[in-house]
Amino acid sequence: MSIEKEKLIDIDFEKIAFLQRESFISTINHDLKIPILAQIRALELLTEEKMGNLNNGQKELINLTLDSCRSMYEMLSEILTAYKYENKDIILDYENINILKFVEEFFNKSNGKIYEKGLKIFIRNNSYSPIFFGDKFQFKKAFECIANYCISRASNNSEFICSINDSDECIHISLLFDSPYFYRNKLETFSDGRMDKVGSTLELYLAKKIIYAHKGSIETSFENSLNQLNINLPLINVKKMTR
Repeated sequence: MSIEKEKLIDIDFEKIAFLQRESFISTINHDLKIPILAQIRALELLTEEKMGNLNNGQKELINLTLDSCRSMYEMLSEILTAYKYENKDIILDYENINILKFVEEFFNKSNGKIYEKGLKIFIRNNSYSPIFFGDKFQFKKAFECIANYCISRASNNSEFICSINDSDECIHISLLFDSPYFYRNKLETFSDGRMDKVGSTLELYLAKKIIYAHKGSIETSFENSLNQLNINLPLINVKKMTR
């Protein structure tokens, strides 16, 4: 077979694979998301008792089903977003983000979870100018997912330290916490890209993709039950991003 024919076969193969991926995503978006959204709206009408009064048992059952449908809808949305990151279809909307302010707002908003676990939060800013140039909406999604994951696994009544540091034109967000639930292989799979994309790890997988899209990285370390997770972000300026 000639080189020209081999090239044509490769191109045809790529086109077929592309069309198959597009068909798969369209199926998820239309055939799955829309019916689930319709179920959510119907269940919301029931909980609001627009279709008649409900007893407590019925309300509880409907609310549980509604929560399940919302979780499924969110998971499908994350699959679609992760797919777009995989294929570099996401266009980031860059702006200046004050990391210190961003972190403070997150922990203030997360008071409920923090209070339930009895965590003592310490925010330490060691950066002269903690400004990161990135997509605020996407980065917020990634950071909140990672931080919430760490908070949920931190030991009750322990210290949770968030530090902001600078080094070599990078800004580092460090999450330090005690947890008996973290294991070496779990931390390593999160940082090296071997994380399972299915189930509860989907959000973390997407968060990792968002950090990588910002030319950043995630590092983890541990000693006994003390765990540290670092989000490393380049201090990118507008000129570099528009070249």
